[in-house]
Amino acid sequence: MNEPAKITVLIADSDEHFQSQVARWLLTEPTIDVVGSVADGEAAVTLARRNKPDVVLMDMGIPGRSGVDSTEMITTLLPGTGVIMVAQDGAPDSLRKAMVAGARQFVTRDTSKQELIRVIREVHQSTVARRVLGGPSTSESSRLNGTTHHDEPAETRKGEVIAVFSPKGGVGNTTVAVNLAVALRREHHLKVSLVDASLPFGDIAVFLDLPPNRSIMDLVVSPDQIDEEWVQGALVTHQSSGLKVLLAPPRPEMAEMVTADQIRRTLGLLKDAYEFTIVDTWSCLDERVLTILEVADKVLLCFTLDLPAIKSAKIFMEVAELLRFQTDKIIPILIRSTGTQGIEVRDVEATLGRAVVAQISQEPRLTSRCINEGMPVVMAQSGSAVAGDFRRLAADLLVSNEKLPMSEATAAKAKKLGRFGLFARP
Repeated sequence: MNEPAKITVLIADSDEHFQSQVARWLLTEPTIDVVGSVADGEAAVTLARRNKPDVVLMDMGIPGRSGVDSTEMITTLLPGTGVIMVAQDGAPDSLRKAMVAGARQFVTRDTSKQELIRVIREVHQSTVARRVLGGPSTSESSRLNGTTHHDEPAETRKGEVIAVFSPKGGVGNTTVAVNLAVALRREHHLKVSLVDASLPFGDIAVFLDLPPNRSIMDLVVSPDQIDEEWVQGALVTHQSSGLKVLLAPPRPEMAEMVTADQIRRTLGLLKDAYEFTIVDTWSCLDERVLTILEVADKVLLCFTLDLPAIKSAKIFMEVAELLRFQTDKIIPILIRSTGTQGIEVRDVEATLGRAVVAQISQEPRLTSRCINEGMPVVMAQSGSAVAGDFRRLAADLLVSNEKLPMSEATAAKAKKLGRFGLFARP
């Protein structure tokens, strides 16, 4: 039986003591092979191009070609190589520069042997998908050929992007996004991706009990570099459902490194590759959230039966009108608890000037238990009222997607499951 290939590592560091110490650490690891050590940036780029290592440890302060410039060059020429930036300290400015240059992780010189080896394996795992696929990335091929990559024309796409949004926090956006995505995947066997765009404090990893070894931070590069292979390499698979998930940054301070252009490019590629892409957002109307809402084919506007939530939903409807969103793009979704708030649905509809087309039961104890267990309600308690509501919402969204071909059997199942009557499909 063939032994698994070793992780090849290139060490590029001007500190001879640190360089030799790291080399000794890695040489004791049977699964890691050090393919070279250099002390300046130009040599690092040359040796990386020659040996095509899995991972490069890059000194941020390396002489010659700077660590940032060397990282940018390596990640551009070798998309299957992951760069780990090494710095004297973890200053936010250093972290920002490393990520913008294309580094996939960032460590300081006082990092322990165990932590460094863990990071090397993590970075290798996140880039292995692109290495297996082989060949230059789409964006790299475009640069080599002197051409620029563009999205496919919109009419060739069949997928839909569904944004889940609430102008007021604490409504349950993440619960809706996760359960809707899983219902589409499990009930109808569709290709579904789920994006945690609640960037500062995203919780989808917790909701689905996923290891945060890859995230949207893997896409913090020039938007022109992001291609389908790059996006696929950043996704995590939820094994129980088959859902593909793009997780939020592992730390809140990293969120500001994600740009609107990166999000736009990523969602466009996911739309090409998946029949539905569900995007969880956060209660903010900054440039990135506005980009998501603009790109989305539909926006599920979630709110509860309390005056602050209804007021916020009303204001957002006015903002959507100013932004010239199509009227049927915004889908009001009521998250309704079993208690009585003294506000009737008809009162809400009068306030919003729109019909409340779907209601999701709110069962706090059940939902909390499922979150703590890392299992969506539609899987853990499929017979519950709230699970039934999510299945019906998924069915209605499926029926409404006129661009998605459906067999007669699939269409019949979706129409049978659907109850809300959100949309009509000819």
